[in-house]
Amino acid sequence: MVIAILARGGRIFLHHLAHLAVHGFLHLIGYDHQTDSDAEAMEGLESRIMALMNMPDPYLARDAGDV
Repeated sequence: MVIAILARGGRIFLHHLAHLAVHGFLHLIGYDHQTDSDAEAMEGLESRIMALMNMPDPYLARDAGDV
């Protein structure tokens, strides 16, 4: 079910799984997204880490208005 939902949204399951791992790790080392500025900082870091792993930016579709 989750894979089908992600496929309809154009996201590859492994990319989503990688993003969840990065996001979770950042929480473990103290990052959060309780405020807008914290969320911007965390999302920027997530995007940079994903790029280092040759994965797509998880926030690109949302920022383009697709999600």
